[in-house]
Amino acid sequence: MDCFFVSVERLKNPALNGLPMVVGGDPKEGRSVVVSASYEARQFGIYSAMPIRLALHSCTDLIIVLPDFDIYQYYHRKIEGILRTFSPLVEMASIDEGYIDLSGTDRLWGPPMEAGERLRWAIKQATQLDCTVGIASTKTTAKIASQKAKPSGMLWVPLGVESMFLAPLSIKLIPGIGKKMTKLLHSFGLTHIHQIASAGELLMTSTLGAMGRWLWHISIGYGQSPSFTVRQRKSISTEITFPSDTTDKTYIIAVLHRLIERVSSQLRGERKVAKTIGIKLRYEDFTTVNRAFTLSQFGSSDFTFFFHAKRLMLSAMDRRVGIRLIGVKLSSFDNVYQAELFDEEKQLKRYGRLVVIDQIRRRFGFNSLLMGESVYLAGKE
Repeated sequence: MDCFFVSVERLKNPALNGLPMVVGGDPKEGRSVVVSASYEARQFGIYSAMPIRLALHSCTDLIIVLPDFDIYQYYHRKIEGILRTFSPLVEMASIDEGYIDLSGTDRLWGPPMEAGERLRWAIKQATQLDCTVGIASTKTTAKIASQKAKPSGMLWVPLGVESMFLAPLSIKLIPGIGKKMTKLLHSFGLTHIHQIASAGELLMTSTLGAMGRWLWHISIGYGQSPSFTVRQRKSISTEITFPSDTTDKTYIIAVLHRLIERVSSQLRGERKVAKTIGIKLRYEDFTTVNRAFTLSQFGSSDFTFFFHAKRLMLSAMDRRVGIRLIGVKLSSFDNVYQAELFDEEKQLKRYGRLVVIDQIRRRFGFNSLLMGESVYLAGKE
């Protein structure tokens, strides 16, 4: 998807169209960073993960919008649903990126370019969001093709010409190549993909080990196989770094409740139930504590998860040191089978109320309904 978070925010507020804007943290908070930058903002040198204060220095007219991850998840699920109407072989790489295997679907969707156009049109019609499509025989080459086609374009790399397409491109376009690896490759005089291909598998492997062999395979268009198995999500998690280190237990527990509400809502949205709840705590000295508890039966209730998460968190907070970060995780999943899960009418009604709350929050924003300890945060936001 093209500038996914920014594009969703512009759907909510069309007045933001054409303006330099970012989705990111509150500039009043010292650790805030840019989560997503519009193309207009990128012209000022602003990029994802850039500190907000530096972004504002680069563009004094920059508009900052706080992230709304619930609405982003809503569109993510909608897009994934569209992809699955084209093929059952779908792998979501992140909230705004996915792979789909269209092998053998020519009779349904036509040749590659026609299939890609149908896919872009389906997403546009359902969401009003633009997307870029890269088509190739491997996932890695398709990913690079999509990068070259941005924004809102489409690029097909036919079978057999992968190495020709990749040859003149910068190594920076290879997925997974960070600043350190780029610097290392540059020190060897490797700045473009064709130079990796020319170096040969033996030299790349002897110099960089498994990473060198992988890079060489990428450079000649092998990459990852076009076929893949659909991975089942094993956990749902979220975490937050506080604006400043804190020892305020009331505040920490209130934030914990908010995180539980978010992961529980996502769990129900995927029609799943979970049995294990985990918490994560990181102190100001970066000491990290993880605790987990497995329930006697599957569940999806905020109340149940929060009860155990709060107990785990309080037991982990055994030092008189400021806390930097907390997180929660749900795991040990199963699909929802109401006949088995809700054997009591009271349980079924509670689940129904939570689903209604989820729907209201997706439509009007997460903070449209606050419950329990989350209410405490309303006066601090």
